Amino acid sequence: MTESRKNIVIIMSDEQSWDTLGCHGNAASVTPNIDALAARGTSLDRCYTAYPLCCPARASLWTGLMPHGHEVTGNWRSIREDLRDEGLVKNFKEAGFHTIYTGKWHVPGTTPDRFHFDDISAIPAVIDGRDRGRFIEEYREYARSEGYVLHDTHIENLTHADLEKLKQPGRAPYGTAEIKEEHFLETWQTRQFLQAMDRRPEEQPFFAVCSYNAPHFPMIVPSPYDKLVRPEDVTLPENFLKGIEGKPREVLNSPYFKEMQGLDESEWRGFIAHYWGLCALIDKQVGEIVGHLKRNGLFDNTIIVFVSDHGDMMGAHGIVKKGFPLHYEEALRVPLIIANAGASEASAPSESAALVSLIDLLPTLADLSGVAVKQRHEGRSFEPVLQGKTGRHRDYVVAETFKLGGDEGAIVGGERVSPRQFRIGKDSVNVSVRTDTHKYIFRYMDEEELYDLTEDPYENVNIAGDRARAGELAHMRGLLRRELADSHPFLGRLIAGRLDERNANAMTTE
Repeated sequence: MTESRKNIVIIMSDEQSWDTLGCHGNAASVTPNIDALAARGTSLDRCYTAYPLCCPARASLWTGLMPHGHEVTGNWRSIREDLRDEGLVKNFKEAGFHTIYTGKWHVPGTTPDRFHFDDISAIPAVIDGRDRGRFIEEYREYARSEGYVLHDTHIENLTHADLEKLKQPGRAPYGTAEIKEEHFLETWQTRQFLQAMDRRPEEQPFFAVCSYNAPHFPMIVPSPYDKLVRPEDVTLPENFLKGIEGKPREVLNSPYFKEMQGLDESEWRGFIAHYWGLCALIDKQVGEIVGHLKRNGLFDNTIIVFVSDHGDMMGAHGIVKKGFPLHYEEALRVPLIIANAGASEASAPSESAALVSLIDLLPTLADLSGVAVKQRHEGRSFEPVLQGKTGRHRDYVVAETFKLGGDEGAIVGGERVSPRQFRIGKDSVNVSVRTDTHKYIFRYMDEEELYDLTEDPYENVNIAGDRARAGELAHMRGLLRRELADSHPFLGRLIAGRLDERNANAMTTE
């Protein structure tokens, strides 16, 4: 194996925000293993998802395409037919890597084997055309063998007693899992992944992915992680229940705002403490995988990536979860830590403020490995950032969300809905542009937003309507126009037309 053919391990959590890690300044979090990776490697501190929702975000990661390109425009909506065998991992396999995928998939319309993974385990069941995330039949059989009675049709791995804990009147939806840590899904999945690692052919480099479900809701957490973080140690977000006055209707009328509306701070603290407990459970799995690599003499020659698909609002502006209306930092900004990427300790930055997108990750790993990427993609390698050659990557990052056919996700499951099927008056699209200093959110059916992140990092004051900031708004609108004109002319024309309408209306009211 040559130095240019290091092994690659990607450890992926689900719905984990950037600020959940100790290395990112969270004093209450318990993430020593991820923190150790960050100390050894580089933390890309301004990494952003392409869509704050599972299926589109994961399709972007594995294809290097924005959602408008792969056309997974919502959960359970299928990828373009011509992309079903064209994941970027194909290039690594053709370059001689043995490829492994364990855990949550969530890329509708294709499968890990069609995306060129050799050894596949713990993949969720497809029910009524929907890749149902946690519903892993093999695991459910295991849980039954250990004496647990899981709810037959609920898509999470919950017992009947667990479900009741989510329905307490006047209480936030969290509780202690009936399933013990040693039998919990994440622990079981780590064992599945390490068994796949032990099966690998030793003469080949490997590209291995372990994709977890936690800390995705529901906040049913196994002991001792349910009490690992004390609620009284939880610092509520700086924008907790703030900035609400300037938020659009589609945000304040959404279930994400209404779900925990009216609950007192103690309930929020308990809820967030359980979320951080699941983050600690993920950290434990990272430690198990790193330990396995070290025991087998593989650690130093393996690039290790820790990443998540998107974040969770977790109380910012009084909102939870993620989805179509939520283009705020907590939902878009994700942890991305890369260790053993090949740069010398003297030149590699321990942390980087370079703006990067999830679509950049696989092109970067290909660049580090000397692997040619043959498919068309929109990602850009940030290998020079990892090597300490530059502190910048992108001038801005973009995220997209769609409501096509009246909803963000598929009604039945497995449908494909292209942005080109947009119905004026019925459908909607939101696009955000994040620069070093500003965040602009275009909302097709609602008011736009603009935040000066230098003076307002928590996005509390929407300055889009401030005439004194009209130049900043025009600049951000211009970035959006140029980006979509180049990358997706149909969306570019659609959004440009809407912006022109708004400009005309503004002129008539002056």
